Amino acid sequence: MGDNSSFWDSLIYAHPVCVNWKSEAEGSIYHLASILFVVGYMGGSGFFGLLYVFCLLGLGFLCSSVWAWLDVCAADIFSWNFILFVICFIQFVYVTYQVRSVAFDREFQELYNALFQPLGISLTVFRKIVRCCDEEIVTLEKEHCYAMQGKTPIDKLSLLVSGRIRVTVDGEFLHYIFPLQFLDSPEWDSLRPTEEGIFQVTLTAETDCRYVAWRRKKLYLLFAKHRFISRLFSVLVGSDIADKLYALNDRVSLGKGLGDFKMNPSQASSITVTPLSFSLDFRNATTVPLNETVCENWREIHHLVFHMANICFAIGLVIPTTFNLHMIVLRAMLTIGCALFIIWATLFRCALDILVWNIVFLLVNLLHFIYLVYKKRPIKIDKELNSLYKRMFEPLHVPPEQFQRLTGQFCNIQMLKTGQAYAAEDKTSVDDRLSILLKGKMKVSYRGHFLHNIYPCAFIDSPEFRSTQMNRGEKFQVSITADDNCKFLCWSRERLTFFLESEPFLFEIFKYLIGKDITNKLYSLNDPTLNDKASQKMDQQPSLCSQLSVMQMRNSMASSSDSEDGLQHFLRGTSTGSSLRQPSPYLRTSPKMKPIEENVEDDVFEPSSTMKPKAHQ
Repeated sequence: MGDNSSFWDSLIYAHPVCVNWKSEAEGSIYHLASILFVVGYMGGSGFFGLLYVFCLLGLGFLCSSVWAWLDVCAADIFSWNFILFVICFIQFVYVTYQVRSVAFDREFQELYNALFQPLGISLTVFRKIVRCCDEEIVTLEKEHCYAMQGKTPIDKLSLLVSGRIRVTVDGEFLHYIFPLQFLDSPEWDSLRPTEEGIFQVTLTAETDCRYVAWRRKKLYLLFAKHRFISRLFSVLVGSDIADKLYALNDRVSLGKGLGDFKMNPSQASSITVTPLSFSLDFRNATTVPLNETVCENWREIHHLVFHMANICFAIGLVIPTTFNLHMIVLRAMLTIGCALFIIWATLFRCALDILVWNIVFLLVNLLHFIYLVYKKRPIKIDKELNSLYKRMFEPLHVPPEQFQRLTGQFCNIQMLKTGQAYAAEDKTSVDDRLSILLKGKMKVSYRGHFLHNIYPCAFIDSPEFRSTQMNRGEKFQVSITADDNCKFLCWSRERLTFFLESEPFLFEIFKYLIGKDITNKLYSLNDPTLNDKASQKMDQQPSLCSQLSVMQMRNSMASSSDSEDGLQHFLRGTSTGSSLRQPSPYLRTSPKMKPIEENVEDDVFEPSSTMKPKAHQ
């Protein structure tokens, strides 16, 4: 007991409160360490921000250890700073390994930068997607076929990385597939996991091509495990289908396919770099004497406040970076530690420079802490918009604050009573607005013929918005009327465009959501006889797999001028009625592939409604 009491006495009572400040300043090594601390505390919270923080803080603690060994001769100051240096070094190595573990080959990295990064997809999520394709990029030589009409089974989903693919049906050219486009998105979206199908088009490489291929079953299993990836692919595939149909419509309207685009690479001028040659002359160098301050007598243990401050630093730095609130806890512990160092420097060390530096540390960490807590504050979304956010934007990881900025300005909620018109055929301009239906049901008709319904959480005028981005001053070619009392969110189109230009992430999200919505409308357009209940069930699913496949739609449009005209009218805001078609003879239920029993959002995981349960024998 006597030893314990003497130890606590040395920590607490052996350090009287000092009255006068020390006349001499701390050594230059201490001030170098303090500069490193200030710069390090200004780091961010991402992967590279953590590397920045741990690297500079580690160097700062190393300098403090040298200062404690040479100038202060305090074993406890040296020990604490060296321990903190080791913690920072271990964290730096761990974060570096994490960054290294999500590095990819050049082509995958370019694919991530061009397609997935603009959508806010993290490297860890992209790594799961890459592993699903076995981290392999397949080569397709010129004039070799990726798929042959009526022969090749639909057993994968592929994304073109480089080159160009030509799509034909019965020898007739349809459209091209360019890099960052799916090769077989219509075929993929037209099949359920329990169905098998055969390509009804021929895909031929016009140049040497490279593409990524995901096997159907492995990709469905990935979707079952990760709902976000399922929603992401649903939006990407849906938007890709819309792009292909617009490309087909351009061929129809222009009467010719896309021409060859060849870029002549500019020849870079050769630059000769002449290295600077210099020599070092050590003969006249002045020998700098070593620091003659050698600690022969180490000082006594410092006050308990000093050790509590270092404990706070150690707790903050040792928290795993994978912890969700890691940076908030780190900043909080650093702030508390700096406050304790201020008390220690004022009452027991009497060092003015240590006091000033720790006040600077305290302010920097406190500002970071307040900012991080502010970012984590709960965002209250309007009750009328909450279902829209949960359904369309939250699955794509749009932060609530960005959604609030999107819906909190230059837009308003409007209402229509039953029978009132949202747009009149050949009268209403398409340049004024873009709207999403929040409540009720709308009916779309062309020259008095019913086309399809619009249900909540769907764009009202996405085809018009897409088709008139380049051509202004056009009128609606369809009539849209309220079938029930409706409520919709309406943006000013011009102001929305300016806002999205300043928000690249939301711009990409809107682009793919509108493309997916157009594809959904095309599906419902080809089955206008669906009753309200069935249509609403289909609309609630992110991937609309109706009995009519998009590949049938594409083929029929290539062979029928009436269908071409119908597609052209629809994509320009006009549509003609079409009869319900029979299921494709190229589709059949697979006896091998079982439906994935996962309660996830995408309907591709639900067993086909056409399958009947076997009778119990």
